Amino acid sequence: LSFEALLRWQHPQRGLVSPNEFIGVAEETGMISELSWWILKTAATQTRRWQKLILGNADLGISVNVTGALFRNENMADDLLSLLEECDLQPGYMHLEITERSFMDHQDAVLAELDKLKSAGVQLHVDDFGTGYSSLSYLKRYSYDTLKIDRSFIRDVTSMGDASAIVQAIVSLGQDLKMNIVAEGVENVEQVQLLRKMDCPEAQGYWFSRPLTREKAHQVLSQPLKLN
Repeated sequence: LSFEALLRWQHPQRGLVSPNEFIGVAEETGMISELSWWILKTAATQTRRWQKLILGNADLGISVNVTGALFRNENMADDLLSLLEECDLQPGYMHLEITERSFMDHQDAVLAELDKLKSAGVQLHVDDFGTGYSSLSYLKRYSYDTLKIDRSFIRDVTSMGDASAIVQAIVSLGQDLKMNIVAEGVENVEQVQLLRKMDCPEAQGYWFSRPLTREKAHQVLSQPLKLN
């Protein structure tokens, strides 16, 4: 079991604001790095707290979306490993999600930072897989731990033959490359049943849970997990 950390801005007048409305500004102003480190520390601290406090969740993991620009910072890997040590979270429970477009720009220095993290046990996930380009050449160049199939394919998996064929191909690719596969955006039982037939090992989406506050997530973890 694992969670994905979601960022929302609690605006005093507008309420919860989606990151789509402010991440671009954070990138333009240079605040994205500081924001990313705050998210990583908050997610790591909370995950470790749940691991220790709630029986049966010692292996709980957390996924965090990170910008490719973060990997261009000098000593990024060492800084992240130090942060995890400070939060008392083992590296294997931190899953970094990187989009295809960001890892297409990987230079040797960035790949060296990724190698450090992977050697330490940090999980590296390719987010929204299938929506970028030149993906296979980069998978050949660098071995990631997980491919996350973009929700646009899962949305049409039960109604469009092309989408179903693509999802099955990605699942098979993951098996051949010994990589985990996660289907994103699963919203109904038909999708769940088809993904099971395809031997897709993991999935996430509204079928399992809508986004939760920290308090509600704590309640979910405190109860027996029931999945159909």
